[in-house]
Amino acid sequence: MEIIDLTYNIEENMSIFDAPWHSKISITQMGRISCEGRETRRICLGTHSGTHMDAPLHFISQGNTIDEIPLSRLIGGVTIVDFSRLQENEVVTRKMLERISISKRMIFNFGWGKNWKKSNFFMGYPFLSYEAAEYLISEKIEVLGMDTPSPDDSRVNVCDPNLERCNDSPIHKLLLKHGIIIIEYLANLNEIEQPEGWNLLALPLKIKGADGAPIRVCIYR
Repeated sequence: MEIIDLTYNIEENMSIFDAPWHSKISITQMGRISCEGRETRRICLGTHSGTHMDAPLHFISQGNTIDEIPLSRLIGGVTIVDFSRLQENEVVTRKMLERISISKRMIFNFGWGKNWKKSNFFMGYPFLSYEAAEYLISEKIEVLGMDTPSPDDSRVNVCDPNLERCNDSPIHKLLLKHGIIIIEYLANLNEIEQPEGWNLLALPLKIKGADGAPIRVCIYR
């Protein structure tokens, strides 16, 4: 079996979105073999740390939580699309999507992993137009993964206290409202030489009532 791990390591000082609702990651050693006879660690991280999955509750009041997502949606055939030719801040349009095959599970490779751990990772990535998101909904996709931090335009100031004015995260809200699961911060998409014939395995931490969770995700064939 061929397997490609699409998950970033969880480690202290890893890249996180700079907002007050995101927690910095800390990993503290508790038990030591030399003293307590065993190794244990305390991990503090947010539900949207590193490679992670958004449940509808992330933006939709009363939306489904991470533990309510059926595993059958997160395991199976996946269509991988190479969008690495797109420029910074370029929009994925409906016309672009109409030219490709759409399946229940999609991964968009924007080539953005080259910016991981760099200051520009959270700015300038390609994003979906509203019409493109509507098209994906009409094609009945269930899971959308990407190697960027978000399907939304990074130039919108989501930390603006007037969220109505800044039009906060419209693509997130549209996709999640229709039950489409979003996977962000995918790693190692540059290792995929042949995009056909892959299956997706994306397993989130089963946190009861959570809006999202870190995941271990891979593709295999």
